[in-house]
Amino acid sequence: MKTTITLSPVTGRRLQNEKVALRHFVDRKPTYFFFKRVFDVVFSLIVIASVLSWLIPIFALLIFLDSRSSVFFIQRRVGKGGKIFGCIKLRTMIPNQEANYLQAHPDDFRITRVGKFLRNTNLDELPQFFNVLLGDMSVVGPRPHMLADCNYFSKVVAGYKFRNLIKPGITGLAQAKGYRGPAKDFLSIFRRFEYDAFYVRNANFGLDLRIIRQTLEQVIQTLLKKRRRTGTVQPKPAIGSKRQLFAANYTVTDYEHASDTIISNAVIRNSYGVSALAVHGLIESVKNTHFRSLVNKIDMVVPDGQPIRWALNSFYGADLEDRVAGPILTKHVLRKAAQHNLKVFLYGSTEETLRKFTEFIKRNYPGVEICGVHADRFREATEEEDLQDIRKINESGANIVLVGRGCPRQERWVASHLGKINAVMMAVGAAFDFHAGNIKHAPEWMQRSGLEWFYRLIQDPAKLWKRYFTTNPHFICLFLLCKLRLRNVAFA
Repeated sequence: MKTTITLSPVTGRRLQNEKVALRHFVDRKPTYFFFKRVFDVVFSLIVIASVLSWLIPIFALLIFLDSRSSVFFIQRRVGKGGKIFGCIKLRTMIPNQEANYLQAHPDDFRITRVGKFLRNTNLDELPQFFNVLLGDMSVVGPRPHMLADCNYFSKVVAGYKFRNLIKPGITGLAQAKGYRGPAKDFLSIFRRFEYDAFYVRNANFGLDLRIIRQTLEQVIQTLLKKRRRTGTVQPKPAIGSKRQLFAANYTVTDYEHASDTIISNAVIRNSYGVSALAVHGLIESVKNTHFRSLVNKIDMVVPDGQPIRWALNSFYGADLEDRVAGPILTKHVLRKAAQHNLKVFLYGSTEETLRKFTEFIKRNYPGVEICGVHADRFREATEEEDLQDIRKINESGANIVLVGRGCPRQERWVASHLGKINAVMMAVGAAFDFHAGNIKHAPEWMQRSGLEWFYRLIQDPAKLWKRYFTTNPHFICLFLLCKLRLRNVAFA
């Protein structure tokens, strides 16, 4: 009763004025809506081509195995101007007659095992990019409701259907603010409408991009919170301990611990191997048993890439706050190496990249001595050449050898030279190109969101498309199989 009294003035005269304000906005911004449509089409095509083209077949197989049902579920939703359209979703329930008017609840018997995962991660909404292409939806806008819900909400909140003046969205301001799932009470319904009305009045491209970013970050944060809850069953792994993810033994570590370990071994010139292994290298270790044995000979394999970190947090409760990316780890190591006046040898890449990388180190870490460089032959060395390389590196007095030959060649090189080269060998690959200025870093928000691969793909599609369109789906498939307990996390 208190809620009704508090909000009744807002649901009366104010909402009558709201209709004029919203209609006025829609009428006076035709240019914005034109370019918004262009953005919707381009963005949807990118998502469909780069993500859904391989992700949907994976989910189709999992959904069929779990419920013997089709991958898609078409639900009747209310669109712009009250038009009813078929909203495309991944199937999360067993086929039932109540699907178009009865909302799901947490313990709903209709939800399948795969469906529970899809709902928790909001991945069931991804096929709605096809709705965007068809013109029924936009990437950003008020979320579309079932017809029964729309009629009910419009009775509870006067003027609720004003939100239908624009196209519904895959995500919206209300969702970015945390209002997801079924509306449980009047206040929840009203707050969603307030956010929707604010969006309609103030929509612009800057707001759209912020909503997209916030939605992505929110999904990831939700996943991480869920992982921490499920990970409390087993004790948190100690820093420096190892955990097997699929086929590779990763060290649970961070930049500080990893760089300290490297420096302590470098000071005494201990033969020690380090690899910053991302999804590409992990999948190579899954597919190739010989490469797997070499990777697992390396002393410290750090989780390079957010997906690796998320997986370790999910399956082992590692509670890692950040990935340990090769280029960033290299900077941590160089900073500490400068404090100890250590010698560094650069092995791999091209002459030009080595020259730029050397200048970068001398400029930023004057305490580091570059005791030698060796450009990559871009082939395997002969036995005689290999012996010459070993002798050259050892005689240089190197404490650290930075190896930039690309995965999986650099991991093979490091593993095969353990006990032969008296230095810490770091397989850091792209660090050479990043610090030489050949490759630009992705924006911080893309790095946090696990989208750096997409940024790099845009920069060099000819080189990277095959890698990402084969290894990323393979990783996701393995992750889902393990998450659904259809396969062990640690392969035999």
